[in-house]
Amino acid sequence: MAQLPSGRHVAIQATPLFALIDAACAPEAISTRLLQIESPADLAPYIEVIYFRESANPALLPVAPGGHPVPSGLQPFASGYTLATIHEAAARWSLADRRAFAGYLDSERVQSHLSALLDRVGEVKRRLAREGDFVQRMQALMWEARCHPVQNDDRGDPMYPLLRIDHDEIPPEGA
Repeated sequence: MAQLPSGRHVAIQATPLFALIDAACAPEAISTRLLQIESPADLAPYIEVIYFRESANPALLPVAPGGHPVPSGLQPFASGYTLATIHEAAARWSLADRRAFAGYLDSERVQSHLSALLDRVGEVKRRLAREGDFVQRMQALMWEARCHPVQNDDRGDPMYPLLRIDHDEIPPEGA
């Protein structure tokens, strides 16, 4: 967690990433979104930015290893932004707040956390390739071989509709 010059407190949490990992580990899951995470920048859509507000009865919250405890009287709440979209809100922040937030994200603590998350994604992908069911192994092997239909945007591949990320992207047959 960081306190910006304006007094605003911000933090990040990886709850969406953990949900993505859990979903990818379900039997016969389509794991395209997880497979696409190959660098720290790829984590951005799955890392939420959390804001804090004053509260008379704040809940006692667990603190991630290496994290800072929530200051007394503050309660976290979802900002509605991820690291991929926070620029929309930050555009309305002061220059000092934007710089402080960038410094927080570039800090060794946050970078170590993101690196550990990326390592976790890599472990899960390797485990799915070795121990997953047929569908999970097939997807992982296709991704590793760089012949995954979504990876190559091969919309003509009969597997593409099954493996694409956004099922609304492709019109139904005959449409």
